[in-house]
Amino acid sequence: MSAMDWDVLYRETLPPWEVGFASPELNRILDEWRFPKGTVLDLGCGTGADAVCLAQHGFDVTAVDFSPTAVERARTRAQNAAANVCFVLEDVFRFGLHAGVFDVVYDGSFYQYVRQWELNRLLDLLWRITKPGSFYICITKTTPQSLASEPPPVSEDDLRSELGRLFELVQIREFAFDSRVVRKTFSGISAVMRRPVPASIVRT
Repeated sequence: MSAMDWDVLYRETLPPWEVGFASPELNRILDEWRFPKGTVLDLGCGTGADAVCLAQHGFDVTAVDFSPTAVERARTRAQNAAANVCFVLEDVFRFGLHAGVFDVVYDGSFYQYVRQWELNRLLDLLWRITKPGSFYICITKTTPQSLASEPPPVSEDDLRSELGRLFELVQIREFAFDSRVVRKTFSGISAVMRRPVPASIVRT
């Protein structure tokens, strides 16, 4: 889908992955893990609920999406919440060419969509924007497709075989959540992953 196609979704309705509030699973992970406060990149931030959540947990947040409507709504959400988030209107892959590296990368269903046709490109992006020791938080849905436009669900084996090429798995968990937008309960998988630190760095 083009940027224009995505923007039409946001102008005409809310896409199915927008649940109307910050991910409870993301909140649980942030409360449980207590990551060192540093830089976070939110991939495909949509209307910004999770980006605002990350900022409220004390992170320096950059959030990227290429839908002008979504980014406009995200900026309004952050302003209303008095949350300091740097929203960037750009294609995530182009942004990754010059973005530098982040301590944490947050992925709320971005992987689930692009893995179908651009998995290698995603892994190259993640290599560019992380460093040894960086964390990758991935939240995906496992509920079967109800519309042809929705991506296929992701399994634990998918996460291990695809994202495991770059990251070591720290925690994986199944969960369920309710969407206020489509009034439906979804099942999902969350994974906390970490880019391995070479043994030579650990010793020093």
